[in-house]
Amino acid sequence: MSEKKTVPVLNFIKKNLYYLLIGASLIVIATVIAIILASGKTSPSQSGATSEKLESTPQSQPESERESASEPDSAPEQNESVPDKPVNTKVVFTMPVASSTIIKDYTSSTVVFNQTLGVYTGHMGIDFGAEAGAEVVSAYAGTVESITTSYLQGTTVTIDHGNGLKSIYNSIEALDTLEEGQSVVAGQAIGTVSDNNRQEYKDGPHLHFEVTLNGERVDPDEYLMLAEK
Repeated sequence: MSEKKTVPVLNFIKKNLYYLLIGASLIVIATVIAIILASGKTSPSQSGATSEKLESTPQSQPESERESASEPDSAPEQNESVPDKPVNTKVVFTMPVASSTIIKDYTSSTVVFNQTLGVYTGHMGIDFGAEAGAEVVSAYAGTVESITTSYLQGTTVTIDHGNGLKSIYNSIEALDTLEEGQSVVAGQAIGTVSDNNRQEYKDGPHLHFEVTLNGERVDPDEYLMLAEK
């Protein structure tokens, strides 16, 4: 009985083998395609999260950049202006007697004839000849250091200008209002021309003007700059 049932099945398979093979092949192909699509398909949320994760991941920095980042920034350059170096301003004296004539120059290495004493002597100042009573002014700002009077030299006014510089005015009639310790400015009247220096009275009324620097007599022309006047 079983053998009779088997024969029709075999005959059916033989007659329809071609179609069966085609059907099986289609099933296999469909299965393979389904597997490929299932394995390659990714949900949009997962792919977005993955891309965001990749974008947010910082790239590794070169070693040189990491070192520079770890080091503190150097102090910013200051824009403050650098103060200029002090400039030594040359002291320029005002003429102690206006409209005067030099009757005797300063000499440091030679001697001049003193007609009053009748001898050759050194002359460590400048004599400005002018009429008696002509105004004498302070050559530079300073403080009256001393006002002295002697029989031979007459009256002498010494003004301290600071930094070791002093001016000396001899053969002068000092103002009654002038006092030791008084501050004066350049061009301020301190007295008048006289001939009270008896060692030079034959030279007539004049102002004997000296300058000392750190106790040493120097040429007054260095401060008066007479060659430029």
